[in-house]
Amino acid sequence: MPRKHERKTVAVGTVLDSSAGRRESRISDLSLGGCYVESMTGFQPGEAVSFDLSDQSGGTVGFTGEVAYVLDGFGFGLRFTNLGPEQIAFLERALPEEQYHEQPSY
Repeated sequence: MPRKHERKTVAVGTVLDSSAGRRESRISDLSLGGCYVESMTGFQPGEAVSFDLSDQSGGTVGFTGEVAYVLDGFGFGLRFTNLGPEQIAFLERALPEEQYHEQPSY
């Protein structure tokens, strides 16, 4: 199934909070719809996860998501849930403009 939003390659360390506790991880790509989290530990599709991301000015924004798919031993795709104005504004600052504005069709 194709993604709704193109992902941007990033390298961001974060700490994930889930039912299994807190785990250090790294986000390797990001979009308005979700992200890919590198993690060798097991997560299950549908599992709820929360984490904070920091912007270049040092501000921190909390995100929540649901595991969309798992690549065992490598990581998982996370679909954002409950995006509010603060999270959307953060993502719009972090992502190239063409990812969050519809492009005209010619």
